[in-house]
Amino acid sequence: MKLIVGIIISILLLSSLISLSSCKSKVENQENTTKINVQVTPVVEKTLAVPIKSSGKLYHSKESKLSFKIPGIVAHIYVREGQSLKKGTLLAALDMIEIRAKANQAQTAYQKAQRDLGRVKRLYADSVVTLEQLQNTTSALDIATAEVKIADFNLHHSEIYAPEDGTVLKQFAEEGELTGSGNPVFLYGASEDGWVLRCGVTEQQIIQLRTGDQGTITFDAYPDRKFSANIKEFEAVANPYTGTYEVELKLDHSNIRLYSGFIGQVIIIPGIGQKYSIVPVESLVEGNEKEGYVYAYNRATNSAIKHKVWISHIVKSNILIESGLENVNEVVTFGAPYLTDRTEVNIAEGSY
Repeated sequence: MKLIVGIIISILLLSSLISLSSCKSKVENQENTTKINVQVTPVVEKTLAVPIKSSGKLYHSKESKLSFKIPGIVAHIYVREGQSLKKGTLLAALDMIEIRAKANQAQTAYQKAQRDLGRVKRLYADSVVTLEQLQNTTSALDIATAEVKIADFNLHHSEIYAPEDGTVLKQFAEEGELTGSGNPVFLYGASEDGWVLRCGVTEQQIIQLRTGDQGTITFDAYPDRKFSANIKEFEAVANPYTGTYEVELKLDHSNIRLYSGFIGQVIIIPGIGQKYSIVPVESLVEGNEKEGYVYAYNRATNSAIKHKVWISHIVKSNILIESGLENVNEVVTFGAPYLTDRTEVNIAEGSY
């Protein structure tokens, strides 16, 4: 009886070992078949001039604040805001009573200094006065001459004239107001120099731009028209409030009516390209603004390795990568969402 029981136990143990061996073999075969099928595509390196988009405000190419040289009461305003004017047009004038009185006073002092010098010269010739008295009288005439010039200059600048053909953009003073020396009375835009649009760009964009780079501008007032422009100049210091750099684009000559203050949408084509790594959109598995992740295919280990990349632009179905794919030749496209770092993969049909 004991012999029969021993035989039965031996048979059961043998069956268990065979079963375990079979299960182990199945597990190993299953592990060998868990490699994820993927497709890969090559990373393309190119130097591209990607268009830069921005928006800005339209200005006259030459805008100036016009003012009186001396303080006084504004007697007359002869123009209105928005009025187009010819060079030399009288715009405004101060009350001239006090100004003319000072000019007459300076002229009278000058005439007296002339008479004094003539008399002292005759007396000096007769040895009645000293050389010092003659020199002092000569100096007094020089001072009186300078005072006349100052008075005439102030008299001339008690009126404001249009410096060039242009438009009164804004009026800051009214008739009867007391204005100080140099206080703006008008903002004047010269029409001969045309129009400029000023917009802001980032530090990554400013290094790609040069004077003369071409661009196009559209305005809401003319949605179906594109205005050609080129970069006239740009600031070398960032705006402390926005952190952007101001770029000034000069519009090509146009007969279309424009107004200072129009908001324009700008597209600039940089004259200097930047080197990018180009991959399909399907290769991106994670993204957060300018950061993202893709899987690079490593042929030596037949595995997918996760790489952090910095995204510049998305153009149609491609991503332009600034950095992160150095020394990477291939990336995973189909199957990328199912991977983890260093997952072994099988290259499926459909890869390049």
